[in-house]
Amino acid sequence: MRWMAVVILIAALSVPVAAQAQPAAIDQVDQAVVLVSVIAESGGGTIRGSGSGIIIDPEGLILTANHVVSRARQIEVTLWTGDVLRARLMGTDPVYDVALIAVDPRGPLPAARLGSSASLQPGETLTALGRAPRRQGGATTGSFLILDHEARPGVPLLRALATVWPGDSGGALVNERGDVVGVIVAVTRDGTVSMAVAIDAVTPNLDALRAGTIRHAWLGVSGLTLTERLAQELGLAVAHGVLITEVIPGAPAAQAGLRGGASTAPGAVPRGGDIIVAVDGRPIPTFGTLAAYVLSRRIGETVTLEFIRDGQRLTASVVLGERPEI
Repeated sequence: MRWMAVVILIAALSVPVAAQAQPAAIDQVDQAVVLVSVIAESGGGTIRGSGSGIIIDPEGLILTANHVVSRARQIEVTLWTGDVLRARLMGTDPVYDVALIAVDPRGPLPAARLGSSASLQPGETLTALGRAPRRQGGATTGSFLILDHEARPGVPLLRALATVWPGDSGGALVNERGDVVGVIVAVTRDGTVSMAVAIDAVTPNLDALRAGTIRHAWLGVSGLTLTERLAQELGLAVAHGVLITEVIPGAPAAQAGLRGGASTAPGAVPRGGDIIVAVDGRPIPTFGTLAAYVLSRRIGETVTLEFIRDGQRLTASVVLGERPEI
C-alpha cells in the first residue's frame, strides 16, 4: 500500500517557537505537545531530524508518528518548559504510522486527553498542534473535511484544513473540547489539507505499542476500486466492488482460492481477476473499505468473501493471517 497525493513530514532539528495564547482547553493540550529530536541511520550515515509528540500519560508516555522515530538510534524530547529529556522507543506501528516513546520525568507531566474521532462532522473546527520550525504563529485551525480510507488503503485518515508543516508529524489534531482526535502524519502535496490518523484506530493498540509488538490481520491481495468507467473499459458486467489485480502467493486469499488478474500489456490493468463485492455480508465499494475491514479483524478470524468470477457470484471463507512487516 502506498500513500497517494501526500508527503511524509520530517523536518530538520529545530527548537520550537513559543505559541501564542490559545483558549484554555487548547492551551492545555499545547503544553502536552513536545519536540521530538532524533539521530537516525540513513544510507550508511547519520542524519538529524525532528518531529512532534503528544504526552498521553503524566509519567512520560508520548505518542508520535512512526516515521519520525522508526530508524532513530537516539531520541530526545524537548518539553513545553524547554527541558530536554532522553527518550526510549517503546513500540512502533508502521501500518498506522504511529509509535510510542517514553521519558523519565522528574515529576508529573502535562498530559493530553484522548478523545474519539467517530463523532466528527464535516465542517467541525479542528486545531493542529505541533512543533514544526515554521509554526511561528502557534496553533492553526481549520474545518474537518472527511474520513479517508483510500489515501493509504484501510488506514483511517482525518482530512482537515488546519495548516501543518514538516516537523508537525506526531503532533495533535484537537477538537474544540481539547480532546485529541488524530495524530498528524502528512499533508497533501499542495500543502492545503492536513492528514491525521484517527485516534479511534490508535487507542485500541496502545497496550500493544507499550509492549513493543503490533500485529495486524492480512488478506494478501492487491486491487483496484471498480468505477463505471473502468468496468466499461474492461467489459465487466458489475460496476462496483474491488477488482483483484494480484494475490500474494501463500497468503490467506491464495489459500482460499482467490484469483488475481493478468496484464495484457505493460502498464495495463490486469484482467480476469475476481471482483470482491462483499465481506461478511457488508458491501465493499472500494479497496480502502476492504482493507479497513480486514485491519479491524483479528489474526486467525475467518471472514466470508462474496466475489464475482466469470459472471458468477461465489463465496469463499478466508482465515486471516498476520500481515508481514512493511
